[in-house]
Amino acid sequence: MATFDLDEQEQLDALQQFWRSYGRIVIAVAVAVVVGFGGTKWWELQVNTKAQSASSSFNKLESAGASEDLDLVSSTSREIIAEYGDTYYGDLARLNLARTESDKGKHEEAINLLRSVVDDSRDSSLVALAKLRLGALYLMTEEFNLAMTALDGDADAAMSGLYADLRGDIYAAQNMNEKALAAYQEALSLLQDGNPWVDIVQIKIDSLGSQ
Repeated sequence: MATFDLDEQEQLDALQQFWRSYGRIVIAVAVAVVVGFGGTKWWELQVNTKAQSASSSFNKLESAGASEDLDLVSSTSREIIAEYGDTYYGDLARLNLARTESDKGKHEEAINLLRSVVDDSRDSSLVALAKLRLGALYLMTEEFNLAMTALDGDADAAMSGLYADLRGDIYAAQNMNEKALAAYQEALSLLQDGNPWVDIVQIKIDSLGSQ
């Protein structure tokens, strides 16, 4: 566990007070981060040796994402799904389109897109990411049982800490503080050292522990 000097402790105390006052807003921001998790960085990690026949389409989609043109992201994603729908590229396009539709407030379509990845993708990492986003969307719409169910099963090792953290958020949103605290502590034990999410989880733990 990290140690803090006086200035750091004062900052942490302030953050704890902020969490107590604006906890639901923080959860909403956390959900937004999770829903958006897997953008450019995930792209760079996962798409580096794929077929040249799809590369121009994905370059176009990446450029559209960088420009934050949601309509262009949506139309380009749909083109890729139409052409490569049963491939890894189709799954990536569905994930991007789900994020775009969620940003537009079209949560039902986003949920359907994520479910199609969970149900049909042959890539376990993309399935794990889709489940994480699905759980976050259900939390956003306050469908707590569905949010928890979306996280059922073994999590991808790289995302197990985020799964536990999201479970904590689901419990916290229902004022189930003991279960939330246990989930956050599990998340802290699973997240790798140096992961910036560790500090956020620690703030949640400290806030719940002081209530």
